[in-house]
Amino acid sequence: MKKLLSIIALGMLSVTMLFAQSDQFVPTAPSNKKVVLEEYTGINCTWCPDGHKRANQIVAQHPGEVFLINVHAGSYAANTYTTQFGNALANQTGLDGYPSGTVNRHVFSGSNTALGRGDWASAANQILGSSSPVNIAAQGTLDWSTRTLTLTVQLYYTANEANSTNMLNVAITQDNVLGSQVGMSLNPDQVVGTQYRHMHMLRHLITGQWGEEITTTTQGSFVEKTYNYTIPANLGSPNAIPAYLEDLHFIAFVAQGHQEILTGCEAQITNINMPALYPRLNGLTNTTPLDCSENASVSALVINSGSESINSLTFEYIVANGTPQTYNWTGSISSMQSSNIDLPAFPVSTNVNQQVKVRITAVNGQAYDGAQLNTTLKKVLAQGGGAMTIKIKTDNYAEETSYKIYGPNGNVVQSGNTFSNSQVHEIPFTPSELGCYRIQLLDSYGDGISSGYLRVYGADGTLLLNITGSSFTSEANAMLSVTMVGIDEVESESVVVYPNPASDRVRIAGSDDIQMVEIYNLQGQKVSSTAGNVHEISVNGLSNGLYIFRITTDKGVSSVRVAVN
Repeated sequence: MKKLLSIIALGMLSVTMLFAQSDQFVPTAPSNKKVVLEEYTGINCTWCPDGHKRANQIVAQHPGEVFLINVHAGSYAANTYTTQFGNALANQTGLDGYPSGTVNRHVFSGSNTALGRGDWASAANQILGSSSPVNIAAQGTLDWSTRTLTLTVQLYYTANEANSTNMLNVAITQDNVLGSQVGMSLNPDQVVGTQYRHMHMLRHLITGQWGEEITTTTQGSFVEKTYNYTIPANLGSPNAIPAYLEDLHFIAFVAQGHQEILTGCEAQITNINMPALYPRLNGLTNTTPLDCSENASVSALVINSGSESINSLTFEYIVANGTPQTYNWTGSISSMQSSNIDLPAFPVSTNVNQQVKVRITAVNGQAYDGAQLNTTLKKVLAQGGGAMTIKIKTDNYAEETSYKIYGPNGNVVQSGNTFSNSQVHEIPFTPSELGCYRIQLLDSYGDGISSGYLRVYGADGTLLLNITGSSFTSEANAMLSVTMVGIDEVESESVVVYPNPASDRVRIAGSDDIQMVEIYNLQGQKVSSTAGNVHEISVNGLSNGLYIFRITTDKGVSSVRVAVN
């Protein structure tokens, strides 16, 4: 017996049957529950990225058994990412902070369903270990030419359900939504340049706020519902964003009314009428090398939204409105998969913002008119040395501020994290060796340092480096090429290098016990090293310019600038 019901408003077809048919794909054997983890989140929530990371780890531990729905709601959320459904979902959880999450909307203790992120994993294990009275499966097609989803959801009750009426829900989530996020450093896997890659974002509920009623819930009942839904160009009304079909997922679940979720699944979708070749440039990551070269680079995140594999791409990139450059990439990106592709490093002007424009001009040898993406990069680089001064100005949350200085070997040589609110703190810094140093300014909350900064001054008061507190969220890095170190005290003698300038050889006088002579260029690179009690060094092989002679004796270390011509 078959009953047909047309619901024009949603464009749905529903079929309810008491007995299985030949096209039945839902399992009939009793099984345990699957997990639907609804995470309540927002772009201004510092610890939400850590919640995203923990939820992803639960999915990785239980593939095919845990399904994520990230609901942007509450005061920490931006209107762009909220939906008409989010606040009602959040209000029923009893949450008292963000991030919070519900695991199958189950009450594990007390009277609320909301759980802190530290409890999600154990709650998920508990749900996965309990039997479900109903099985659920969903499959369908997505026609790219018309953007029409045809989705069939089947239920089979393996036991009598306690409630005579259940609610069937179908949610649309979206991946790869690039935007801002406070605290993004807590989940670096989802950071793309200066933006955050939002995943599993709730965009719509096809079945409405609380789902469609299921009135047959006794053992042996088979229920089939088919939904026809045309996906608009933008999803999330009233705050819509572009809906890329390749980024959408469809999560179906059965609930007892508005609360307890019995089980869920992700629909298996067959894409039809897809474009054959459709590489989508989804984001650019600034991969500026943390060294003292005047180079930078970007990494392009490419999503293959076509039906054929991508084996080659041609990129055009323009730096600071300069001459267009071309990069030919070969590899393999399967349909509906993505890959980060590093473009070659290119020279940049340091200490200034520069726009980089990137687009794809060919795919698999065929001309392609890809959309252009822009990003702004700035390589903060300076030269200095000797006795320098670091000045750090904090905001009203000084406890969130810290700094680290990494030496040429990558080890931390100086750091600090105890400051006073809205004060300027002066910190001496005298490097002990030549080379490339990285100065890192950190904000643990992830919202930068309002009106604050980190500045490095030379011994003569010249400003060498300036990191503004508004230019970053969690972390900022600047590179310092140290061309002169502090000279250790020499009690009874001084070291003399002559002639200076030199064109052939230099002589070293003033100490009878020389242990090492090292020569560095002004980029901090060591160009030669001679061990032993040497008093004469050839400079024939050096290019014209200034060099630092670092001379180690039994009394200490001296650094002398020598001009070679």
